[in-house]
Amino acid sequence: MSGSSEISPPKLPTRLLRWFCNPKLIEDVEGDLSELYAERVAKSIPKAKLKYLLDVLLLFRPGIIKNFELKNGLIHTAMIKNYLKIALRNALRYKGFTMLNLLGLVVGLVSCLILLWVNDEVQMDKFHANGDKIHQVFRNMRQSGGMTNTTWTIPKPAADLMREEYPEVDQVIQVSWPIEMRMEQGDDYSNESGFFVTPNFLTALSFELLTGNKESALADLSSIMISRSVAEKYFGSTWKDDVLGKSLRIDGERDATITGVFENVGTNSTLQFDWLLPAEYFFGRNEWVDDWGNGSFRVYFTLRSENDLKAVQDRIYDEIITHAAGQANSGEEYLITHKFQDYYLYSNFENGVISGGRISYVRILSIVAIFILIIACINFMNLATARSGRRSKEIGLRKVMGAHKSSISLQFFIESILLSLISMLLSILFVWLLLPNFNQLVDKQLFIDFSLPNTWYFLIGITLIVGVLSGLYPAILLPTFNIINSLKGAVKQTSGAAYFRKGLVVFQFAISTLLIIGMSVIYSQLEYVLNKDLGLDKDNLVAVSFGEDFGDRLETFRTELSKIPDVKGVTVASGNPISYGRSTSSARWEGMSEGGYEINVLLTDEKFIEVMGMEIKEGRDFDEQLTDSTNFIINEVMAEMMGGEDVINKKLSFWNINGKVVGVVKNFHMQNLHEPIAPLIITCIHPAGENIAMVKFQGNPNETLESIEAVNTNLNPGSDFDYLFIDEAYAESYDNEMTVSSLAKIFAGISILISCLGLFGLSAFTAEQRSKEIGVRKVHGASVRHLVLLLSKDYSILMIFAFILAIPFGYYYAQQWLDGFEFRTSISPVIFVMAGLITFIIGALTVSFKSYQAARVNPVKTLKDE
Repeated sequence: MSGSSEISPPKLPTRLLRWFCNPKLIEDVEGDLSELYAERVAKSIPKAKLKYLLDVLLLFRPGIIKNFELKNGLIHTAMIKNYLKIALRNALRYKGFTMLNLLGLVVGLVSCLILLWVNDEVQMDKFHANGDKIHQVFRNMRQSGGMTNTTWTIPKPAADLMREEYPEVDQVIQVSWPIEMRMEQGDDYSNESGFFVTPNFLTALSFELLTGNKESALADLSSIMISRSVAEKYFGSTWKDDVLGKSLRIDGERDATITGVFENVGTNSTLQFDWLLPAEYFFGRNEWVDDWGNGSFRVYFTLRSENDLKAVQDRIYDEIITHAAGQANSGEEYLITHKFQDYYLYSNFENGVISGGRISYVRILSIVAIFILIIACINFMNLATARSGRRSKEIGLRKVMGAHKSSISLQFFIESILLSLISMLLSILFVWLLLPNFNQLVDKQLFIDFSLPNTWYFLIGITLIVGVLSGLYPAILLPTFNIINSLKGAVKQTSGAAYFRKGLVVFQFAISTLLIIGMSVIYSQLEYVLNKDLGLDKDNLVAVSFGEDFGDRLETFRTELSKIPDVKGVTVASGNPISYGRSTSSARWEGMSEGGYEINVLLTDEKFIEVMGMEIKEGRDFDEQLTDSTNFIINEVMAEMMGGEDVINKKLSFWNINGKVVGVVKNFHMQNLHEPIAPLIITCIHPAGENIAMVKFQGNPNETLESIEAVNTNLNPGSDFDYLFIDEAYAESYDNEMTVSSLAKIFAGISILISCLGLFGLSAFTAEQRSKEIGVRKVHGASVRHLVLLLSKDYSILMIFAFILAIPFGYYYAQQWLDGFEFRTSISPVIFVMAGLITFIIGALTVSFKSYQAARVNPVKTLKDE
């Protein structure tokens, strides 16, 4: 049965063929296509499906298409051919309107480029064969203020327990955080990022293995798996011949044997890595991972059946509470699960509950693309209405010759679909030209894959939808014209039609105003977060990474850097202080109530507070003249947790280190402004755990970097110079917001452009309808200025209505978006006023231009027929 299902042609193209094909031909045509499909399937199923679809589309032509029966008779293929000729003649005759229609539709369809970005976002991590059965474990931990923090660092014993005692679980996979290691092969070296993983990593997840054995490649602790790019880097293009069994030097301390090469990880994966090492090697060297109170690796698991998920969730919930007595008391830490392939879009947790994530941006931009497409369709309707007076005699003549309303409606649908098809072809060309710039803007590698049938389904579907929507209003309205009035060219439309058109204009400009409001709010928030005082000085600060074996040269490194004229200070730390998450739940202090808290821990030296420009609120800074290795500085949030007052000299312990608090530092942000400020302990137990040097400098950054690199190369020859500017790294944490901000600016401009095209069409329609009135007024002495104001007044009122309509929606959605930030700007009324003014001025200029043209016409031309 499975074999026959593969040979059967795709259902959707087959239904389309049976719908339009002449009944006398369908049996032979479908049989021939099925035979061709069966032959092609043997070579490639995707290509066979695509060619089958193209064959069906190419058969949609006179001679093959059947006669369609409508309510009032048959529509013959000859009649359709005639409609196409008339559509082309009208398009060429009214070139100006045709170009405006094409421009509006093309711009609207090109705006659907954003749907490529949307599709890429929703497809992230969806390529895994067992994706529906893969889940990830998360840990909820109590924080200060009654808040709950969610993290993916899971105690190793929890993973062991699931592996041994959960019958519902098929496989348990453990994956470290991304780790960068130095790799050497002879004289070649580089820093590569990868993971420590359990051996079943490649059997549970669908990453392609090029050589080696998935089941056994990581069984030995001395083994390593590398990516194709790493293999090519060290062994050249012939790496396949002898790469297995070769060795790489890891971090200058041990040799690892290559047991497998995997394909380079694609951009559709959230897990990005160039090497894999056995997790057991890491576990064997770090005893702390065996403690239920310490989080370690990420934990994924696959289910034998999705019906078992509830049982796993119920049992896993209190495993830490049960097994970590004395470390995490009842109700303090508990485990939850989340489907792995959903995490990319739903990665935000609020008090331990999933509260959204990137999905909000996907939804926003999807709605924007749809709205812009609707605005483009509205344009077509308005412009077709503006031309209706010129088509009235044609409609009247067709009715006299016996044409029914249904056939006239069909004619307008065919015209709009034809124009939609031309617009789609032009938009594909423009998308192809714009994609490189768009990819650079969104930092992706998007492309249109024409080899996929789904791509063609989408393009054909959008073309038909846009064609039908664009032609809907003209197809319903124009056939209702009275025959006599049509032949006279004296068609008067109903007030209902006029209100409908005005409603469309209000809708267009309301959307444009809404987009400008959204763009302005996003920009204001970005300005706020990028310029906010973080509690430390992030400017002119560079973080230089060094290896674990650099500790014995640390003082020399610091001394040599201090000799550089532009270096103002040097300190070391266990991580970037404004993108930090190392924590413990083992902290205890005098007067602590029952329970445990997750508290960040930052390992530094005595210079840290001074170099980072932090402010001591109470107590003192670390002192090189004193033994401060067991003394701690805490932030204000931590001080509040410890009682708020008299925290200086209070006893504090964690990680079996007993000491006291000697100072309280002003709160500073350790994450971006989406997150609240967490409690923090700063300690000086260096050099343990320190892996970056923070260098404060002045003057030319390029010259300073060259000097720092020279010192690094001298002390650590052969190593890469790995650095980052703290202010740039902070800005990069808002990449999503910056991307959405850029896209919002672009699409706000596009929506205004399309809306103005529609307004231009309506003002042309008004000028055409009121041409004789304008002529009479000019004869009686009306000035051009007076006529422009007269013609523009109605549309000005419509734009004011659009502004009023946009305000409550804009305010609501702006508040919803800003609520995602713990620290946020306020919504200024100026934003709404400016948005209204921008749309009003641009719209008014558009109407005034057309009104001015109409007012300048010689009244003799408009009154000569009377």
